Amino acid sequence: MQNRRDFIKQSCTLCFGIVGLGALTTQLAGCAPMPIFKGEAVNGLITVPFTSFTETNKIVIVRNAQLDWDIVLVKVSDTEYQAVQMKCTHQENPLTATQTGLFCSAHGSTFDLKGNVTKEPALRPLKKYSTEIRDNSIFINTKS
Repeated sequence: MQNRRDFIKQSCTLCFGIVGLGALTTQLAGCAPMPIFKGEAVNGLITVPFTSFTETNKIVIVRNAQLDWDIVLVKVSDTEYQAVQMKCTHQENPLTATQTGLFCSAHGSTFDLKGNVTKEPALRPLKKYSTEIRDNSIFINTKS
């Protein structure tokens, strides 16, 4: 009887380990590092070239020395880009971007790539910046 219990216990532990490793691998794949574009703001506009995006990567982190917070720029389509501030609206902590959304490691708030809250404790959406496409670039208006 003891051998049977040991066998079941070991089998369950092995199954949970395999399932847990698969879930962890899936989570880590969504946390791959995002490209970072460092750009200057001229008259409140940051210019990000189209070449910052690839077929497989539709997200770029935009960093500017004049801004306190990074911006995540998302290619929605060839004619639409969205830019949101990477500052949690719960308690102003920095956010981490993944391919599916933004995450606050301080208290667990999550946001979709449009800046909408998908999990509390944050209650307000992220600050959005207007974007404009011209001259093979995306212009982010940091004064909006």
